[in-house]
Amino acid sequence: MPVNKKTMVAVAKYSIALGIVAFLIYQVLTGKDSESFKSVWENRDSWNVIYLLLALVIALAGLSLTFVRWFFLVRALDIEFKLKDSFRLGFIGYFSNFLSLGVVGGDAIKAIFISRERPEKKPEVVSSVLLDRVMGLYALTVVCAIASFAGVQAADGTDETAVALQNIAEVSLAISIAGAIAGLLLIFIPALTGNAIQSKLAQVPRVGGTLKKLTFAIYTYRSQPLLLIALTLMTTLVHCLFALSVFVIAMGLSVVHPNFVQHLVISPMSNLAASVPLPGGIGAFEVMFSRMYVEGGYSEGHGLAVALGFRLVTIIIALIGVIYYLNSKKEIAELEPEENAA
Repeated sequence: MPVNKKTMVAVAKYSIALGIVAFLIYQVLTGKDSESFKSVWENRDSWNVIYLLLALVIALAGLSLTFVRWFFLVRALDIEFKLKDSFRLGFIGYFSNFLSLGVVGGDAIKAIFISRERPEKKPEVVSSVLLDRVMGLYALTVVCAIASFAGVQAADGTDETAVALQNIAEVSLAISIAGAIAGLLLIFIPALTGNAIQSKLAQVPRVGGTLKKLTFAIYTYRSQPLLLIALTLMTTLVHCLFALSVFVIAMGLSVVHPNFVQHLVISPMSNLAASVPLPGGIGAFEVMFSRMYVEGGYSEGHGLAVALGFRLVTIIIALIGVIYYLNSKKEIAELEPEENAA
């Protein structure tokens, strides 16, 4: 793809993402929740800076655990890989997901960097990155299911919060169980992930390549089920930390907010929405988060304020990646031809 076309696509993505946020702010400011949204800034003297800084630290801890998770996935492939390199590539990838202008994606950066040193392990390295992403998405549903059922038990079964949580709980539980069953079958029945299946999946239009890589990833790690279970549990902790970060932001901004258990539903659902192909998930996260506040019977204005607070936290964390990115800029520039050839 020519550079100018990539730039146009990236600019379009930024325009859509920022346009969504701008429209959301406009909608809240001109709606019935305008006073609640304005009051957050007007009452900034009541903000608890300690809580806001703590939220930043908690979110950073959650992101750091994702780098540790990927480190173990790579080391399981018998590839020499240092934890500090996992953090370096992780931060570069995280920053690149926000940058999204003329550079390869964050996941591609991580895969290509290691593949350069161990080209014979390129398929396995790609599988580690893909499995890392899938593991994160699956854990979202697990956290949602558990938290939703806990919230239903604690809430009045007739209020709108309980009804919303019940619906989310049922869907999340169904996905979690289906995912667990599918994962176990794929791990313990080799024929389901072998070369024959991979070849057939590769022929599926549009998504064949991704399905083949995912099947190969499972095939690669199927001999280490305990590792996969342990890392999935680690991932649930990651999402709990992100939810805690958002909850602490709500307390720091001194807004009326849901309890922590409810945030264990709101945060994963919003992060799932943020997986859409927009820079850093900007726009999608804010829309889902503010809507989830409304579904829970809380102010959309307060929900948007908390979402924007967490967005600021993610941007601050991404700036750490700038340091790594600038030190590796020349190497990253050389990756684009390799990505196009992959």
